[in-house]
Amino acid sequence: MAGQIKHLFVLMMENRSFDHVFGFMKAPGYNIEGLDPAALPFNQDSLGNKIYPTPNAQPTGDLASDPNHHFADVAEQLYGTRNPEFGQLPNMSGFVRNYETKSGSAALGAHIMKCFDPAGLPVLTTLARKYAICDHWFSSIPGPTLPNRLYVHCGTSRGRLDMSPDFYSGFYTVYEELAQHGVRSCIYWSDWSGTLTFSGLMAHQNLFYDSYANFAAICAGNPDDVPTYCFIEPQYNPAANPAGGTLPATDQHPDNDMRDGEALIRNVYNAIRQNDDLWHSSVLLIVYDEHGGIFDHVYPVPLPSPDNLSSLAPPFDFKLSGVRVPAVVISPYIAPQKKICSTIFDHTSAIATALKLFMPPRTWPSNSLFARAEVANTFDTVLDLTLPPDDSWPNIAAPVYGGVVPQLQAAAAMAAPLSELQQQGVDEAKHTNSMLPAQLRVAVPADLSTAAEAAAFTQAVGQAAVAAHEQVKA
Repeated sequence: MAGQIKHLFVLMMENRSFDHVFGFMKAPGYNIEGLDPAALPFNQDSLGNKIYPTPNAQPTGDLASDPNHHFADVAEQLYGTRNPEFGQLPNMSGFVRNYETKSGSAALGAHIMKCFDPAGLPVLTTLARKYAICDHWFSSIPGPTLPNRLYVHCGTSRGRLDMSPDFYSGFYTVYEELAQHGVRSCIYWSDWSGTLTFSGLMAHQNLFYDSYANFAAICAGNPDDVPTYCFIEPQYNPAANPAGGTLPATDQHPDNDMRDGEALIRNVYNAIRQNDDLWHSSVLLIVYDEHGGIFDHVYPVPLPSPDNLSSLAPPFDFKLSGVRVPAVVISPYIAPQKKICSTIFDHTSAIATALKLFMPPRTWPSNSLFARAEVANTFDTVLDLTLPPDDSWPNIAAPVYGGVVPQLQAAAAMAAPLSELQQQGVDEAKHTNSMLPAQLRVAVPADLSTAAEAAAFTQAVGQAAVAAHEQVKA
């Protein structure tokens, strides 16, 4: 019997480039668009030294200063200057100098070229080899987290390139579009989801949220009870575990430990894979929101503007992708000839695939989520549903690291100052909190300067926002 896809899961991680994660997987017989040891690209530091990619990245410790990835910084990384001339082509030459400025030294600036040995990321690399690796998946814009994540939810950032949470109001999401056609969606979250700021989801009659803590149990049950489209958020802050100990941040945002993110990826995969009936009707996409300022050698690609809106300051017409990011498509129906997929994708491909798979046939392609999503390539093309399902379990080895930087102690991680991403989550939560009914608002602490404080506050606001959803639904 031919397979049928009834469930699409998307797990979006944070701030790593394709070369950083997968570049050194390139090998005879596995010809991905990775790094060729015989012809490695390079950047120059401020002393004129050529800095080449190296396969010695550590799970934490290399990028203690969060690499810059705002629009002007990405321009410098792509072109070697923050102000490229009109028509100038990117040459991917400015990563080292940009990180030198952020980290404070040429020696530390060279860390931006460090990449992982495949043995150092056994979960990701095993899944990539067994299923389908996408070696031309690009972030949607050459900029930071917030606008890139807007593309995976809404298909546009409405001409914005910044990280301010004040412009979420009025966005229309893939969750609402699917709901219009009776298709259930759910966002599984731990300590925060930027989608909790979307006014459209807040006002919708359906409840789109559940705790990630419930994910494995839901997947173990009747597949008919599993929402059709599931978006999974990692944990962004280390936090106290009610059961004791500490819940680590699992988003892999620098300089959070990559091993904690590997554990999340494995747990999501196992939750789906444990139930054959669910596994036989599912596709899982693992993808990263943007490159996070980390080196990649492949140039961004032209993409259509979603809505013909442009940014004036800085000037940008939204017709160029961001930097390439890791992406893996997992399903029991991966076509053998599609295990390395070089089709050009960006984050609108996720929502385009959801609409293609689950909308009534005559309603897709659709411009309901704007022009880029309407024409985006869909990754269901790596599937062959005439194949018998592949039920073999991959053998995932333990990670191998040389000279391991010790994992941050739990107390130290929780007491650490906020990263830019964590501060953004706090700002989003404050904005969401201000829009909640008065009786549901969370008291804003006078001091929100550590990761533990950020985790407690954002989670409390998220729970209050979900309670507001429940009231609307009721």
